[in-house]
Amino acid sequence: MIYRHKYNALNNAYDEMELDNNEAINECIDDDVLSKRSDDMTSEEFNNEISSEESISDTSIEELDYENLSETSDNSEIIGDESNDCMTNEKEPDKIVDESLSREQMPSINGEFAPYFNNITETLMFCWVENHNISTHAYDELVDIIRHPQFKSTDVTTNIRQFRKYRQRLPLLPIKSRYIHISNKKTPSTSQKTKEIYYLSITDIIWYTLNNPLLLSQMYFGPGQQVEKNQELWHAIYNCGDFVFYRESSTRVGRILAIVKVDDILKIKIQRILVFDELPNNLQNNNRKERSCGHEVWLLDRNEENAIIIVELNKIIKHIKVTILYNENDINEFSSIVIPLKDPLTSIPVYKLYIDLYYDDFGTFCNTYHSLGGVYIQIGNLSFDKRKQFRNHFVLGFVPFGSKFDEFIEPFVAEMKQLEKEKIMDIKGIESLVIASFGDVTAYLPQGNDLVGVKRHGATRGCRTCNATKDSWTSNNINLALISRYHHLTNIQFDEILAASTITRRKEIAAEYGLHIKLPILDKLKRERHLQSPHDIYHATASKVLRFLKITIDALSSEGKSAFIIFWKLFDYPKDWQKLPNPISHIDSFMMSDCLQLAMIVPFIFNRFLKPQHFKKTELTLFQQQVGLSRNDLAVKHWLKYWILVAKTMSIAFKHSFLKDDYINLHECLDNERKVLSQAFKDFENLPNLHVNFHLVQYAKNYATLLNTDLDLLKHYTTLFAICYLFDRGVDSRFSSSNNALMNFSHHSKRLVNNWFITEKLFDTSENLYEVQSTVNYISKINLRKRISRQKAKVFLPNNHDFFAELALAYQDMDYELTMFEDSCQFYEYICFLVEDNDTTIQYRLHVGEVVTIITENNSQNFAILKSIFSHRKNNQRFAFIIVDQFEITNQTKLECSIYKLRIENKGRQIFPIIKIDTSSTEHFIHNCRNDECIEGNHNFRNNLYIKNLYFFEAV
Repeated sequence: MIYRHKYNALNNAYDEMELDNNEAINECIDDDVLSKRSDDMTSEEFNNEISSEESISDTSIEELDYENLSETSDNSEIIGDESNDCMTNEKEPDKIVDESLSREQMPSINGEFAPYFNNITETLMFCWVENHNISTHAYDELVDIIRHPQFKSTDVTTNIRQFRKYRQRLPLLPIKSRYIHISNKKTPSTSQKTKEIYYLSITDIIWYTLNNPLLLSQMYFGPGQQVEKNQELWHAIYNCGDFVFYRESSTRVGRILAIVKVDDILKIKIQRILVFDELPNNLQNNNRKERSCGHEVWLLDRNEENAIIIVELNKIIKHIKVTILYNENDINEFSSIVIPLKDPLTSIPVYKLYIDLYYDDFGTFCNTYHSLGGVYIQIGNLSFDKRKQFRNHFVLGFVPFGSKFDEFIEPFVAEMKQLEKEKIMDIKGIESLVIASFGDVTAYLPQGNDLVGVKRHGATRGCRTCNATKDSWTSNNINLALISRYHHLTNIQFDEILAASTITRRKEIAAEYGLHIKLPILDKLKRERHLQSPHDIYHATASKVLRFLKITIDALSSEGKSAFIIFWKLFDYPKDWQKLPNPISHIDSFMMSDCLQLAMIVPFIFNRFLKPQHFKKTELTLFQQQVGLSRNDLAVKHWLKYWILVAKTMSIAFKHSFLKDDYINLHECLDNERKVLSQAFKDFENLPNLHVNFHLVQYAKNYATLLNTDLDLLKHYTTLFAICYLFDRGVDSRFSSSNNALMNFSHHSKRLVNNWFITEKLFDTSENLYEVQSTVNYISKINLRKRISRQKAKVFLPNNHDFFAELALAYQDMDYELTMFEDSCQFYEYICFLVEDNDTTIQYRLHVGEVVTIITENNSQNFAILKSIFSHRKNNQRFAFIIVDQFEITNQTKLECSIYKLRIENKGRQIFPIIKIDTSSTEHFIHNCRNDECIEGNHNFRNNLYIKNLYFFEAV
């Protein structure tokens, strides 16, 4: 007989183990145990026991010894599996996992430090590394420094405090400070009423950015462009919104709306402007006629007939500066009034920038008294690829816990008001005119509402984009056109609030409109508060996914949870993913990226095992009632379909660019997701993050995409910023000439800054790396790791004739002509290399078994599975190659994803150089396991079918 507490001990051991998601496990759980477990205990008893602490904790799969789960006093039996020898009833002695070498194993060493070390250098370095627990990466950087040809030990300062003085020699961003008030309601009674805060000036950030040649060359100062595929395209002369003189039948004034591609020729789309004589008769009065003498003209509404004209570039004469008036409310279609002024008297360079603001109020230590709210800015003129790099996120400062954001942001607002008008700056030694305006502000749902002046989502009208009431947020009867919030209407509502005679009346009116009783501080800047404050797609989607995960896990029976964990551990994750926390026991510690990544693969995990018996009976019955189903098996299929819908919606929402069909698909997915989740689950009914689905399509159309620490920490940031500024050949205004040695810092030493938080990615410096040559400039630092024997790799190799024939083709791809080959191949499991793309260095990692995209002779893309990595020697140089098996698409689908099959007979070409890998393409393929043919993660490769994961994307 199998006793209950024995299985419980094993089950808790399972839960506590931290397994690598990429490795198969060999533990065995007998089906009889699962059935006996569920028969003996109720689900409540099971959950209570699961939550209790057990003696087995923090144990890795290698360390856990099932044989040590010995019998207890009640003579209960251990679960056994004789075929795998997982456990036995015999107790064995503990194993020694780390010990000294025997005398025979010790190396032969001579010298005063024998038999342990070769010399004093080795001894000192070993003691230093162990004493301070030096990481591999830090040690490799130290080796780089010591081995630098110009390094001299005599130049090393003996006092580390000297480096703190060195930093002030650099062109640092000045750190400013001021005192702000601290609320006594949110802090301990012993806290001070004011606190000194530290921040950076937006003016200084702009100056350093414009004087950084690398960043300036990647910034765009042209107009918006109208294209078929909504993404970012640049033009160099005219800006969207500029007013210009242009030739029609005569010389006229108009406003540029967009750049249009017509037959691959750029043309200008212009909104017409009317003079007094062209106004309709009912609008021609004496007052307007008199004002027209002062060069006042009228902008024709773009929806009116003949309001838009498309002209060629050579029809544009020159720019004209105008002032826009909004002080007339009775002109209808001609409500925008412009007064042309004289052309600027100066011809100095003009830089127009827009600044995006990010506010993260989650804090470094969650809800503690020491948490911080981070405020960051981005220069919107940078391309999307540049804006998403860490180094181009500029820290403005940190908001202390208990303080108000409005008080912290006051200096930023004051500077931006000046920059809106214009400011003279010295850019690259030339006096230039800099104009900056406020772009978008992004924050999570509660803080985002605050920045717009809308009450939080607990209020009756707590959406910052529309006036929907909270009891109808997921309703099908919402008409967005009628209830959307508009800037000018909200202004009227704020005027009504501020005009109220008593504070009580103000609060009543504010509650009616869902607004604060005063204007948000950012309204002091020129902005459209609702249009320029989109919801944060990351937080909204991750919170939605997390809620669905918790609902699903709570609905699973004990058997279902055990099965889920088993299949979750055995799943083939992308090799470059970090290990995910246990979704059963550590769901509350999931980060946003964890939620998004798990949602990409959850449909495939559930599809492998989910059956009615894996759900609690009450939960499945309730679900059937909610969705109107009579059969258990259909209910399980619908639950899986809902997960497919969530994953599909998420993958479309995170696209970098959209076509017209993408907008349609996004709208359908968002709408269906809102309907089915709010119908099936009470927890989703009128959920704010689900209500956001109404607005995401409009955000995507507006922006062509949905992606959008204290004094010592600021000092560290400004120091790294200054060094990178010099590496980028930035100008130091204190000197007439700059230090060319820093500006041309050798590539050998650039690894020193690869893991700084303002750079793109960390370079993995694992042990036993074998570096090979690159044949192109944009690929460098090619390292191979974990060498394997030729005998092990032989199973993947073509026969000798085909091998050398294909190797010759691979060398031809690298512009080498070969007639003789040296038989000197070495095989590996890993390869990593750096790829330079548009002045950005990104590390690319590959592991045997991953899917790559191969660029073929006709520049088409083929998917292939990586079978082996090898290096080959030519003229005493080694080059890297890959061996692949290519996929071909079938007409089958699964979970709405296409199914591919590996070529078995006509495999096609198999050997390629790494320059044929499309590093911009990232795909995830999943083995199409059928029934029980793939056991415990060991796939049956006679089944050559794979599912292309449609829901996979780069989450962050």
